[in-house]
Amino acid sequence: MKLNHLLILFTAASLQLQASSYITSGLPGHKHRAWLKEMTIEVCDTAHGELSQEMCNKTPQLLSAWAQNPYVPHTKAKTSADIFPHHGKECAILCEKLLKRLVDERRAGNPNAIANTQTYNALIDIWSRSGERGAAAQRAEEIVFGMQDAYSSGQEDVQPDLESFRLVLKAWARAKDKYAPHRAQILLEWMVRLYESGQNTNVAPDASCFDIVLKSWGNSKHEDAPHKAEKVIIYMDRLYNNGNESAKPTREHFNRLLTAWSKSKENWTAARRVQDILNHMISLSKHENNIDLKPNIMTYSAVIAAWAKSRDDDCGRRAETILKHVEHQFEVTHDEDLCPDTIMFNLVVDSHAKASANNSHQKARDVLDRQISLYRSGINKCKPDVYSFTSVLSSCACLHGSLSRKVKLHAFEIAASTFSEMSRFNLAPNRVTYGTMLKACSRLLPMGEDRTRYTEEFFRQACEDGCVGDMVLNRLEDAASPAEYKELMKGVTRSTLPSKWTCKVPEHERKIRNNYRKKSMSN
Repeated sequence: MKLNHLLILFTAASLQLQASSYITSGLPGHKHRAWLKEMTIEVCDTAHGELSQEMCNKTPQLLSAWAQNPYVPHTKAKTSADIFPHHGKECAILCEKLLKRLVDERRAGNPNAIANTQTYNALIDIWSRSGERGAAAQRAEEIVFGMQDAYSSGQEDVQPDLESFRLVLKAWARAKDKYAPHRAQILLEWMVRLYESGQNTNVAPDASCFDIVLKSWGNSKHEDAPHKAEKVIIYMDRLYNNGNESAKPTREHFNRLLTAWSKSKENWTAARRVQDILNHMISLSKHENNIDLKPNIMTYSAVIAAWAKSRDDDCGRRAETILKHVEHQFEVTHDEDLCPDTIMFNLVVDSHAKASANNSHQKARDVLDRQISLYRSGINKCKPDVYSFTSVLSSCACLHGSLSRKVKLHAFEIAASTFSEMSRFNLAPNRVTYGTMLKACSRLLPMGEDRTRYTEEFFRQACEDGCVGDMVLNRLEDAASPAEYKELMKGVTRSTLPSKWTCKVPEHERKIRNNYRKKSMSN
């Protein structure tokens, strides 16, 4: 097929589908790809300086067609998050060739050959979505660096804009590279410098750019993630105060920051820092122009999670205070954004379980009671789950300090009644639930008839439910005497557990046991 005929066909298709972002020949998929390849080869093989005006005009459209990746169906709606790993690299390389051809043609003196910002952005986009991870992000970054250098030297047609940088930030977010958040942060800071210095007024970072970087830090495990995320918020605040309305920090941005802090290993520092941030958000949201900073359930849950993780002596009380504040706000406003959910209640119960107060088990049970009451009033978002009940059991089994027999027996009564109540919600105990109850037997009941009876009862139920894992066996050894343990095991060892006993134990735990069994047999 001759190039002129191809261009006529390409022009016709473009006119027919000018409202569509995807240019197609109307041919079946494999023929359409062959058609694009033939056109690409003819454009790239044409001698420098000899591309006609029509060919120069169509080359960016051809590049755009490759950037859309013709190897995947385009009949369904696509989002900016779509990644095309299959043939993505091939499409990106073909886009590079077409762009280079336009640049070479321009250097050869052809004024009709124009590679502008939109053309470069199409190339950055396909690299971002190519599936090449870190290599793709590196290449996308190199392209935007080259664009800025060219613009600084007087080539105004290739001035990188906000979309250019946003695409590179997305590429780093998709890279899953250890240093990707740092690279994204460096790029963002460069954007700020270019904008504030006047070197490129088209790259003022907006909220979406900041959000990409904040999300990257929130998902990372870097020790400096929360500190870097705070720096991003500071940049946003500075730009917004200097007149850039699109950089205004919102609740979602602060929630990203709180997430980063809640994952921090600086447990004690993190808990106090997220509390300070929460107080700051509440204070700012009281002003009308900052109403979008009003905390929601995600905000409060992140703060409670940080307190639970801190294991601070006061973590239970701190978490409880926040929960009661949310419960009151929801009761007054009926705002769905402030409706306590299962996760929030579970986090507070977990905080009590990790606190050092001797009455933490009673407070944990009180929280569960409020959760059940709210659920029965019609709030399905807070329906108790297995974790809700198991956390109360844990708070009973993990009481601290020297306690009287009366206190221990009362704690065991709370645990036993809580365990029994699970069935009313059609919840099946798991291996952690049974292990925790056996722990409660060993720590709260004195040696004797009651301890023997309850230990046997919970272990037999664990066997029947297929929940006998290492945790259950370890707790059984603590709760039962050697003779009782031997009798309950019925001649079975850890390496010969019946499949009926372990069918609901996580696969990874069973694999470890199977490997141990094979090793024992080989020896």
